[in-house]
Amino acid sequence: MAKKNQDAETNATYSAETHFESEMPTRNFTAIEAETWLTNVCENEDLDPIKISRQKLPSNIEGLAVFDDWCIKVPTNKVSQHTLLHELAHFSCANRGHGREFRTRLVALHRRYTSLAHAAALHQIFVASGLSVDPLIATS
Repeated sequence: MAKKNQDAETNATYSAETHFESEMPTRNFTAIEAETWLTNVCENEDLDPIKISRQKLPSNIEGLAVFDDWCIKVPTNKVSQHTLLHELAHFSCANRGHGREFRTRLVALHRRYTSLAHAAALHQIFVASGLSVDPLIATS
């Protein structure tokens, strides 16, 4: 039953993020720009640099964190800032998946690297969707 609940939570998280992206779009990068930007973010977050790899992926997947290769796979030469932060949140969480720790981390990353408005909107959408997330800290 835990797996079924995890899948429901993952689907709800993806749905909330889709809603967020439609309301609060983020910058799009080429793969080269993405890797440069991501290297700076990783340095700030005290993470080893994460590579960007262009790969053929199913049409419904915008990015994929690959822990064994320490890279983010993207299907095209364009990737959104939100997708990069989503995948980075996976690398920076102790727990895999799309649970509370992940959502809290994603909101914090948007606060630091996109804007307070983006972080607040994402946080509000998670809460309105009934998804648990730590309180937003506006000053971090």
